[in-house]
Formats: sequence, C-alpha cells, structure tokens
Amino acid sequence: MTAVTRQGRYQGLGNKGVTEYRGVPFARAPLGELRFKAPQPLADSEAEQTADHYPMPSLQMKNPVMGIQESSEDCLYLNIWVPDGEGPFPVMVWFHGGGYLAGSVSQVLYNGAELARSQNVVVVNAAYRLGAMGFADFSAVAPQLEADTNLGMRDQLAALQWVQENIGAFAGDCGQVTIFGESAGGFSVGALLACPQAKDLFHSAITQSGAADFVLAPDQVRKVTDAFVDALPGAGSAAEKLASADDKSWIKAQNAAVKVLVDRGLRTTTPQFAMNFLPMVDGDLLPALPIDAIAAGAAADKRLLAGVCRDEFHFFQYAGVLAGTTTMDALKQIDGDEILRRFERALPGNGARALDYYQSTVAPDSRRSRLDFLSAMESDRLFRVPTVRLLDAQSKHNAQCWGFQFTWQSEPFGIPLGACHVVDVPFVFGVTDTPAGMYFTGGTDEARALSRKVQGAWGAFARGDSPGWDGWRNDRQVCQLGPGEPRAALLDEAGEQLWQAIIPTV
Repeated sequence: MTAVTRQGRYQGLGNKGVTEYRGVPFARAPLGELRFKAPQPLADSEAEQTADHYPMPSLQMKNPVMGIQESSEDCLYLNIWVPDGEGPFPVMVWFHGGGYLAGSVSQVLYNGAELARSQNVVVVNAAYRLGAMGFADFSAVAPQLEADTNLGMRDQLAALQWVQENIGAFAGDCGQVTIFGESAGGFSVGALLACPQAKDLFHSAITQSGAADFVLAPDQVRKVTDAFVDALPGAGSAAEKLASADDKSWIKAQNAAVKVLVDRGLRTTTPQFAMNFLPMVDGDLLPALPIDAIAAGAAADKRLLAGVCRDEFHFFQYAGVLAGTTTMDALKQIDGDEILRRFERALPGNGARALDYYQSTVAPDSRRSRLDFLSAMESDRLFRVPTVRLLDAQSKHNAQCWGFQFTWQSEPFGIPLGACHVVDVPFVFGVTDTPAGMYFTGGTDEARALSRKVQGAWGAFARGDSPGWDGWRNDRQVCQLGPGEPRAALLDEAGEQLWQAIIPTV
C-alpha cells in the first residue's frame, strides 16, 4: 500500500492484516540553524520511498533495556500501523515514556501492529525531542540564539498537525483522533489537554500513569538550564557552548543537570528529583498549570480515560535488585529513621504524617522490605493522586471520563514487583508474548486474555464508545484490570484527607 501525501509517497510493509510505515518524517530535521527552533514544515515533494527503516531515537544515553544503542538529533519521525480495509479508521497517536530523557517510538513494547489489527484503528507513534534539547529554556541563557521554548511539546503539536493534514492518506479519520501515552507520554497528554494550540488537533485522551501537573515555572526551568550549560565544556559564552557541544558532551551535561531539585506543579510540597526536564508554563503553549486549566474547562470537549498501575513505584524502588547493584537483603536492613528521612525529603513538612498513614495502611510483602511504605507513598505522590485530580477536574465539564487501575502482578526474574510502572503497556499493545512483554506479564494465557480485554476497551474508547464500565462521575471508582475486585477507589478517606493538604484540589 502506497500512501500519497503532499510531502511524498510512502510504500509500507504489509504483514498479517496490517501495513506498517517506519520512519515517516513529520517535520524538517532540527539540525544546524534549526537546532533550537520549533519544528518546521516539510517541503512539498513527489518523491517515493519505502518506509522500511525505524528512525533513530531522540538524543539520549545508551539504554539496552529499551533497546536503544544509538540516538540522534535528527529524530522527528513517526511509525504508523494501518489495518487492512477501506477505512477511514479512528486514529490513536502514542507518545512514549522515559522521563522526558529516554525512550523511542520503535521500542518493541510500543509495536502498534496488534492494536491496529485487533481494533481497526490507525496507530501512530510520534517522536519528540528529549532532555535539554526538548525542555531546557535556552532563550533565557542565550538570547542571541533566538531559541524557542518547550521544543518537545512543539514537536508533539507538529506531529498532531501532520496527522490532521495527512492521516487520510493512511486510511485514518482526522475527525476521530485519540492521543495516548504512558509515564512521560501520559504527562504529555495531560499538558496537551491544557494547550490552546492543541485544542482542534485531537478529540479524546488516554493517560497511562500520567497526570497534568508535571510542569515547571520558568524560574525552575532556568535553574535546570543553568546547570546544564555550566556542565558543558568550553569557556565561551552560553550560546557558543551550546552551538558547539557534541552529543557526548550534551548527554554528560544532562546527567549533571538532573541533580537539580525543582518544584513540580508550581508548588513546594512535591519537590521533584531526577526527572526535571519538563514542559514549562510559558504563557504561550501552556498559559497556566495544566490541571488548573483543565479544572477551568480548557478541555471540556475532550473525552478522557485515565489510570494507574497499583504499585507504580516498585519499578523504581527495587530496580537496583533487578540490575544487580543491591540485594533485597540489603534493602531489608534500611531502618525506620532512614525511611522517615526519605519521606520528609519527598514531602517537606509532611513526612512524619505521611509515614504514619502508610504504616497503618500498607503491609510490606515478606519477599520485599519495609521500603514498601515509601513505594506506596511515591506511587501516590507521582501518579495516583495526580490522576484522581485529573479525573475530578475533567469530569466536572464532561461526563465521558473513565478511570482504571492495573493490578496484574509482575515478577521479572522472580523479583516481586506487583502491578508496577510499565506493566500496563504490553497489555495495551498486545505484545505479552514478546520477550519484553513476558518480562512484565509472564506471557501466560491469562495475560493474553487480559490483553484482549484491555485492547477492546482502548479500541472502544477510540471509536467514541464507553470502555465498558461506569464513568468516574458515577462513584469516583475505577475499573481494575487484573486480579481483585472489579471496581475500587483509588484513595480511601484518610488518604484523601492526607493528600488534600499536600496536593490540594483547585
């Protein structure tokens, strides 16, 4: 199947009821004079090419776990999967996770073939610039560069604009576009819900382990940008150092800059560690904190499906055990004073109160450690509470809001991670039988059955229907995907009270 667009003709790869298009550009390469600029439209062309090569990921560290060995600044591409048939089909545009520092549209976990095939949807994986390239503010430190802000978000907007203009050539319906993403991709969806320029570019949104408060004020972005520039080699001006930095120096400076502590969500009660290259509330793309804008009706016409994994933070808390840098026995030796210190660092002024709550509600798994208290709190701080806030805010304006919680138990290499971060992804994309999917799901018949259920729900939502359970406004409960009760509250009454003081509703 050849897709004919204004920018060229693309020959796809047919396989088992799906045509795949790899590495389709949606903007000019952000190189040279475009390095610090918003994405620029492609020139008109009648050239024909076979879209059979996956694109290079956005510039980042090597990450064998994600399958990323090489990366490049030339990264503004799409991978597209189109089901057989006449169409037009609903379109699902995916933004990948990775903390705004890592990830790729071509990871095995994000292969869209089975989702496209099973649900008769066009799946589009859209790349964006990461790290300092995408989310530093060089306009503040090197005005002579005339740099644009929020480049990663602008890339996402450019991808959505390309979809509006061209997806019809790929049998897609530009009037039925759902954006979805996990982790940083979910945070991106939360930000796009509040972005005025995105208003007419999509119709529904799915956040997986995402939220609408992972943004920074300009002064916080400046702190991170200053640290990044200071870590670049050379003795020239900021503009000179930025223009001459090679890939190795760029990534090394990013690693130094992520050590800067920032105030996430324009508040001081939830300081953010390690993941501090985030979209900026710049008065342009983001006029206000996204959750506030959504609560005020900025996305009133958008349907929303939002949810979490029950044990999100186990993925991070016990990563060292999986990587071999520590042991579970060593983690079991961490004493109560150290756990309290970590609670207070994460929740200044509220650490002891929060620890009391989690000690009263969490029973640590005997195969893990008392760090389960901290993991439960971080799962709430980073994901669950912001998701509750998002569902509350949006459902005030649109009854078509649904929540979910994955409860599937993941045990890679025998390490009990519970329903950890990322466990939802292989179920959504139908890749539970791949090595990457089996890592999280075990690849069992039960996993395949749950994947079919999840894909059916996501597909129904993309077509404009209910995912198959009651909406959030009905009882503020979510559908549980995996073992356990079919529906549950994300927070109990005491938890609601605790977090109201820390992350207040607007």
